[in-house]
Amino acid sequence: MSKDFDFSVTPFSHLSSAERGKLSAAVDIAYFKTNDTPLKPGQALDHLMLVIKGLLAEKNGDELVTVHGQGDLFGASALINDTKSLSCEVQEEALVYLIPRQMMLDLCRSNSAFEAFFTSSLSERLAARANAESARGMASFMVAKVGQAYLHPPLFVPGSCTLRDAAVLMKKEKATSLLVTAADGRVGVLSGSDMRDHAIIQGKPLETPVESCATYGTITVDQDEFLFNAQVLMTRYNIRRLPVLRDGNIIGVLELIDLLGYMSSHSHLVAVQVDRAQTLDELRVASEALGPLLQGLHGSGVKIRFIAEMVTDLSRKIQRKLFEMLIPPELAGKCCLMVMGSEGRGEQIAKTDQDNALIIADDIDPDSVRDLCRQYTEAMISFGYPPCSGNMMVSNPEWSKTESQFRDDIYHWMLTPGEKAFLNLAAFIDGEAVAGDPLLLYRLRSYLFQRLTDNQGFLSHFARPVNSFDTPIGFFHQLVMDKDHKGEIDIKKGGIFPIVHGVRALALEKHLTCTSTFSRIEALGQEGIFDTDFAANLVEAFQFLMEIRLQGRLSKGQLSGEGADNFVRADDLSKFQQDALKDSLLLVKQFKQLLTHHFKLAAF
Repeated sequence: MSKDFDFSVTPFSHLSSAERGKLSAAVDIAYFKTNDTPLKPGQALDHLMLVIKGLLAEKNGDELVTVHGQGDLFGASALINDTKSLSCEVQEEALVYLIPRQMMLDLCRSNSAFEAFFTSSLSERLAARANAESARGMASFMVAKVGQAYLHPPLFVPGSCTLRDAAVLMKKEKATSLLVTAADGRVGVLSGSDMRDHAIIQGKPLETPVESCATYGTITVDQDEFLFNAQVLMTRYNIRRLPVLRDGNIIGVLELIDLLGYMSSHSHLVAVQVDRAQTLDELRVASEALGPLLQGLHGSGVKIRFIAEMVTDLSRKIQRKLFEMLIPPELAGKCCLMVMGSEGRGEQIAKTDQDNALIIADDIDPDSVRDLCRQYTEAMISFGYPPCSGNMMVSNPEWSKTESQFRDDIYHWMLTPGEKAFLNLAAFIDGEAVAGDPLLLYRLRSYLFQRLTDNQGFLSHFARPVNSFDTPIGFFHQLVMDKDHKGEIDIKKGGIFPIVHGVRALALEKHLTCTSTFSRIEALGQEGIFDTDFAANLVEAFQFLMEIRLQGRLSKGQLSGEGADNFVRADDLSKFQQDALKDSLLLVKQFKQLLTHHFKLAAF
């Protein structure tokens, strides 16, 4: 019996008080020397082992399955399924908890959450963690204050203001309500629906003073009140906006849509700011909100896939608005602005390096848009988007060409393949239209697919870079640190890049038009390239790798692409994260083996 058993370790944290008492009474502790074999091949496993210290090697026949260290469980599947193919060798003297097999079976029967830990797949385990994080995200909302949400600037008008003048002001300021100061000093609210009711339904003249149309006795809320209380007030009184007070004075108006926007981590606010921007300075201010948005989303329980999609959509919205501000109206339908790289794939988790291009209609001289392209790149840099190290930007004439010129480029990229050609092609394949005429891009993509028909040799060369970097997991399934970055792992090279590029190569082979890695994995599963379980596991592993990369960047204050790296310090990861990282990297190795066989990469 051990009174020191750590019930904070998953899955034992799922046990009730009574179940914990039973387990404490049944558990024992054992010591093993190096080279001991607590479990021999063919021997039935009587106990689950929880490693207190030391290393246990799990084998299936002569094949090493994994190595278990402090906090790891050995023999769960063998214990529950009563299999006898596993064996255990002590790699480093070990101290372990021994949990009787019958106790484990009883706990699994009585506690479904406990049982699920042992029976779930990688994708299910990672998804369960995301669901647990969502509770933490809602907790942060419960303590948020009204002043932290977006407040519309208060627009006061005297009671003598006419309905016509009020409507003109609301349109000019893009407001949904006005604050009306009556002659007796009362302050009321005049909303767009109020104006509709009085002017259209009741037929009042447009010269009617708004004093008689406003709603008085308005419910207000203090800026230091909890945001969830504001939501309660709106629900209780069936209202959609609340004037916000500071020291008894109205400082703004909280609208229901913005409160809901805050609950989804301020994304609505950023979109509104972008829509309302009339100048480059206003658009720059809107772009600055992406950093706080990303910080708010991280740890909120929102899956990294949807965080990336949200940030990408907002970034594209900013770029579309910038393009529309700069381009002459007569050229707007003669060009296609496309984004590439992580932004083209919808996987942007920060203001990454610019990767963009401009496809121009054949009847337009590319030199006529050079100044526009230069202004665009300079504005993006001022918005916090660093220049591309490879100069894949519209300001570079190589990435601002006519449709025919890009078609020629595609032909030469495929005719004379090489490192630069493959980089250019990979970027182009991930491209998505942001503004202008998308048909310019779609026609080029169709031409690319036509050129690829029955060109397996080219595809094999294109897929080769997946094996350019070692997967940072060792023979004994331990994490392998980078030689030049002590205690850190390059998540992009070791895990993210092989998935992105491998999936990209398979998608290119199948002529898939989707650009998101997630969508490509799902589409490849439908094509029969992956089975259902492998596709689900690959999606969850990719999400997890993206998530810990974002965590690493946030911990280093690297939300901008400039100076940001892809290294994650292993000691900063929780036990669950380290285990999930090992599982994810093992899946990456399996995926690389699949690609090596599929594209016959061993021949190179």
